[in-house]
Amino acid sequence: MTGGAPARGAPARAPLRRWRVLAGRRPEWWLWGVAAAGWLALLGLAVPGHHHAVSPGGHAAGWAAMIAVTAPLTARNVRHAALRSPRAARAGVAAAVVAGWALVWAGAAVVLGVAAWLLSGAVGDVAAIALVTAVTVGWQRGRPKRRSLARCHRMIAPPLGREARRACWRYGRGLGRDCVLSCWPLMTLMAVAGHHPVVVAACAGVAWYERRRPHHDPATRGTSFAVAAVGAGVLASVS
Repeated sequence: MTGGAPARGAPARAPLRRWRVLAGRRPEWWLWGVAAAGWLALLGLAVPGHHHAVSPGGHAAGWAAMIAVTAPLTARNVRHAALRSPRAARAGVAAAVVAGWALVWAGAAVVLGVAAWLLSGAVGDVAAIALVTAVTVGWQRGRPKRRSLARCHRMIAPPLGREARRACWRYGRGLGRDCVLSCWPLMTLMAVAGHHPVVVAACAGVAWYERRRPHHDPATRGTSFAVAAVGAGVLASVS
């Protein structure tokens, strides 16, 4: 009997085809999976009644989770670069941008993580939180913050050919540099607060909001008040 019966391998290939379609249309989709893994890690590190991961290993895991949680902040940049590339190259372009961004943040996490740990050990948790909150509020209102945040809106249309991934790698590193310069006090505040999921959610919300603002109007007054409120809440919970 002849007819239009599908080949045996067709059902097995269907999920792969769907994945390729998704990767072609939404090349940044996996960043949300990275963020979900980061949230699960933060929830796993959280201990009821405590707000600080005291061990170096806990701090390192907390920083890795925080970087993962903030990865979707680059989604627009990644999507723009990938969709302006040939369909077959989009996954590689997206990965190159994110890898460059993550590499810069990994280096910054080492420096900021050690600094936060030493600060908490030297002056105590309450004083460290108060100090970092004050620095973060001040940084929100400063010109370096506004300039770096504006540069986070930069987009790229990668060149064709072999230079595409290298260009995206450089672009990702530049994006990471601007992201670190913009958000290092916020990330440090999360760290001295023990990477607590509630604090991370609040600070990530501030970062998400300001990344969605027009680059010429970052609403620094509102975000400064929000950061001050977060810091006050953390101080109230640990005092």
